[in-house]
Amino acid sequence: MRIKKDMKLADVIQLNYMLIPVIHRFGINLGFGDKTVSNVCQENEVDLNFFLQLVNAYHDKDYFPKEELQTIPVKNIVNYLQMTHASYLNEKLSEIEQKIISLQSEDTEDQKYILLIRNFFEGYKSELTEHIMYEENVVFPYVLTVEEIIKTQSFSERNREIFDAFSIEKYEEGHDDVEEKLMDLKTIMIKYLTPPANSTLYHTIIQDLFKLEEDLNYHSRIEDKVLTPKVILMEKSIKNLL
Repeated sequence: MRIKKDMKLADVIQLNYMLIPVIHRFGINLGFGDKTVSNVCQENEVDLNFFLQLVNAYHDKDYFPKEELQTIPVKNIVNYLQMTHASYLNEKLSEIEQKIISLQSEDTEDQKYILLIRNFFEGYKSELTEHIMYEENVVFPYVLTVEEIIKTQSFSERNREIFDAFSIEKYEEGHDDVEEKLMDLKTIMIKYLTPPANSTLYHTIIQDLFKLEEDLNYHSRIEDKVLTPKVILMEKSIKNLL
C-alpha cells in the first residue's frame, strides 16, 4: 500500500511504526492529531514530494523512485542525511552501547565474550563516526557548493577553491562499506557465542543491530543512488562552464 498525501499521518504510523524515526528526521514530532500528510508537511515547511518518495521507499523495500528523488534539491537531500547522521551519533549507537555495557555489568561467567562484543562494537562505532564526520566536513559542503555554482552559474573565489579540491566521482570510487563490520558482529553473536544468562537483553542487542543495519542500507541507497549520480551530472555541467 502506497502512502499518499491525503492520508492521516497518524494512520501512516499505524501502518508502519518503523517510519517514526524517518518522519522525525524531517523535524516532525508526534502529536499531529488527525492532520494529513500534506497538512503536516506544509506546517513544518517540508517538501511534500520528497517526504512521500522517501517514506514510501522506507515502507516498501522494492520501491525506490530513483528518478523522482533525483529531482529533489541537493540542499533538501543533505538536510535529511544530516538528520540521519545525528540520529546515529546521538541516539542509535549510544543506545546499543549502553545495552552492551549493561550486559557486561551483570554477574556472569561469560565476561570475556561480552568484552569481545563490546570491543568489536567500539571499533565499529569509531569507524562509522569517522565515516560520518568526513561526509559532514568534506562531502556535504562540497555538494552544496556544486549546487550553488549551478544555481548562480558563476564561481566565487571560495567556491572555486572547494570545487577544485574535490571530486564526487573520486569519492564514489573510495566510498567505504561501513556495514561490513556490523554484519561480522551480528554473525559472531548469532553463530559463535552462547547467550549469557540475560538472554533477553542479548537478543534485544541483536535486534537493534539488525535495525541499524537496515537503516544504514536505506541511508546508503540515498547517497549512492540519488545524491552521488545527481552531483556527478552537476559536476559535468559545471566543467562545461570552465
